[in-house]
Amino acid sequence: MNRKDFLQKTGATALLISMGVLLDGCSDDAEDLTPDDGKTVSFSLAGSPFDTLKTTDSWLLHPTENILLVNVNSIIRAFTSVCTHQGCVTDWTYNSPTFTCNCHGSKFNNKGEVTAGPAASNLKEYQVKVEGDDVTIAVG
Repeated sequence: MNRKDFLQKTGATALLISMGVLLDGCSDDAEDLTPDDGKTVSFSLAGSPFDTLKTTDSWLLHPTENILLVNVNSIIRAFTSVCTHQGCVTDWTYNSPTFTCNCHGSKFNNKGEVTAGPAASNLKEYQVKVEGDDVTIAVG
């Protein structure tokens, strides 16, 4: 094999390998970011930062879990904060009644339903139980 043939074959192989690495780097790892099914997350509305949820139309990105919390007409709702477009987790804003994932501009209403893409599917909603100031979220 001459030098030209060698460089063509190794160059093509290197290109394919690097493309595989790049494609893998863009993969959607949202499943790894979602809290474990069957897990419960608990907190008190009496303490910061959760006390903000006592006010209608307030919201919060849970500080240690990938969960969006919102007070809709005095009812606390909880959704995954893993955007269904490409798995962004922490770059969210809320302007009642719309959550916006600021990574790519997907919008969801306060029921978790997609109202503007690029996301094509709704946010997963979790069951919430409130007893006084104690809140428990069933993930899964």
